[in-house]
Amino acid sequence: MTTAPARAPDNVLPELVDIMFTSLASVIAVGIALSAAAWMSSALYEDQIVAAASIAAAIVTTGRVLITAAYRRARPSIQSAEQARRWERRYAVGGFAFCALLGGVAAYVFLTADTSAQLLIAVVLVAYPCGMIIRVAVRPVIARIQLVLTLAPPIVASLANGDPEHLLMAVMLIAYLIIGFEMIAHLHLTILDRIVAHRELARQALYDDLTMLPNRALFRQRLQEECDRTRRYGQGFAVLYLDLDHFKAVNDTLGHAAGDELLRQIALRLKEAARSSDIVARLSGDEFALIQTPLTQPAEACALAQRLVEAVAAPVMIDGREIRVGVSVGVTICQPPGDEPDALLQKADRELYAAKESGRGRYSILQGATAPAAV
Repeated sequence: MTTAPARAPDNVLPELVDIMFTSLASVIAVGIALSAAAWMSSALYEDQIVAAASIAAAIVTTGRVLITAAYRRARPSIQSAEQARRWERRYAVGGFAFCALLGGVAAYVFLTADTSAQLLIAVVLVAYPCGMIIRVAVRPVIARIQLVLTLAPPIVASLANGDPEHLLMAVMLIAYLIIGFEMIAHLHLTILDRIVAHRELARQALYDDLTMLPNRALFRQRLQEECDRTRRYGQGFAVLYLDLDHFKAVNDTLGHAAGDELLRQIALRLKEAARSSDIVARLSGDEFALIQTPLTQPAEACALAQRLVEAVAAPVMIDGREIRVGVSVGVTICQPPGDEPDALLQKADRELYAAKESGRGRYSILQGATAPAAV
């Protein structure tokens, strides 16, 4: 009984399709092998049908090479699952055409008395599933259809031939088909698990486990990208550095579990107060940071800082208790010709401490601090 392959999540589909398209050398090798085997058979026994199959194999292989070359040119722009599916369908068409041709040629030759031709085609018939189809196991439906298209016709032809040797061949090919189905499922699950595990490790390296916000490393990376964009395109942005007021008292009186829940709820409020284009991150402990991008005028940064102060100041209910904390915000603006990420963070950090020294629960930009938000 074969194992049903797991459905791949859409977010890993582009990576799976990319694996399929790494098989260019194998596509060329097996195409040459089939074309050469068919040509040699037709030359020895003057069989026009096999000669036509040799030409068809060369044409189909050329088409598959062109599809792969086109994919490699388009690969940098392929991000969504739908884009990946379009290329997957193109790959599948070429693969199905080749498998149908190989299976058809094998069936035709197995019905003849030409033992030399049968030997040549049998070698290609066995080699192709071992190499190409197993590589396509990352997309098991396509791989299994290819396997059936390759092996079903020669199985039927061997049974129709009826002699003991061909009956044995049919039994072996049926066993090969069953084993191939199992191997495809196993390889698919193995590769999928590896990709998911790799992505999870990458997520843990770049995202905060508690709030699911970008961590300091990813924030620093995005900040560098914004600095580069400012230098290149003249697009300004703001950096906001946040520190919760009186958060330590919550941990000391209610425990770390309550403190963690408070951080999660505050993180949600920060994301709701920001725009979809803004980047919200948790740097450490009760420290957060935002990149407000794009920014057309400083007043936008002030408005966002005020929204953040007001959002955090609203009471939070945890285990039936009403908890109030505040937030102090330091704001700096990056305008052309731009600045370096570390310098921007240092400026925002200085403004954060200016806000705290001015009474907390407020923001500071440049030299002055605003009045605290009304709560």
